[in-house]
Amino acid sequence: MTFKTPVKLTALFLTLSMGISPVQAKNDTDKLYGIKGANLSRTTPHNSPKSYTVRGKTYTTQSHTAAKEYSKVGVASYYHRKFHGRRTSSGEIYNSNLYTAAHKTLPINSYAVVTNLRNNRKTIVRINDRGPFSYDRIIDLSYVAAKEIGLIARGTGKVKVEVLHIAPNGNISGAGTKTLAKYAKTKVASERLVNIEKNEKKDRPNAPKAVKEQYTLKMLNFPSEKQANNIITRLALDNINAEINHRNGKYEIHFGPLEDKQRTTQLKAKLQKIAGENPLIVYTHKN
Repeated sequence: MTFKTPVKLTALFLTLSMGISPVQAKNDTDKLYGIKGANLSRTTPHNSPKSYTVRGKTYTTQSHTAAKEYSKVGVASYYHRKFHGRRTSSGEIYNSNLYTAAHKTLPINSYAVVTNLRNNRKTIVRINDRGPFSYDRIIDLSYVAAKEIGLIARGTGKVKVEVLHIAPNGNISGAGTKTLAKYAKTKVASERLVNIEKNEKKDRPNAPKAVKEQYTLKMLNFPSEKQANNIITRLALDNINAEINHRNGKYEIHFGPLEDKQRTTQLKAKLQKIAGENPLIVYTHKN
């Protein structure tokens, strides 16, 4: 995540309350793809990344381009019904009957296909809040979304989150389109996905196919999350994603993906100066 001047906020502002209503999201996703969820109608904005701090930890939102290929497996939780009617960090009022979710860095008004890996049930949610601010969870679902994929009884569950972006013309792009393509029920549903690929090819008719390299730096074996956060704070990074993971009783920091080899080398040099006895691993990904 990018680290700039942090702005403090919380996942939910404890303000306005309202009664729970039975209003559901307008649901064209069920008709088009057989997946109940948010209506795929809002254009995903091209916002610049912004930083914010919660509980002493800094997060930076992803740009439209960086978020487009987001696909991650992790733990999902859901909002308790008591949060219904409270204001989210985007300014919207949380409605437990709408298919929405909180994510720490995905753009507000981007969408995601969320699959419960225990039962393969799926839903589509619109990101309208920030959170969850717990190191082991990657997304907070609204009550109705969690119920749709069978998450209520257990409280949390392992899920796969795949982002979707909606263009002004209604076309759908992002990592989640591969999943939607498998479930498309109509020609119109398929064309909203297929046209993305056709348009991209038209935009680059003579572009040579090149192997794209991406780099990830990883620092391992931190005994505490606090020590890992201290490293990130000391780096004063700009436009670099960073994530702390907990594995086998230890904490590790992942930096990237980085598409520039020179920038990767510069970051590696900075990390080596402060790494001490913490091993530093460099990965090269070829897409």
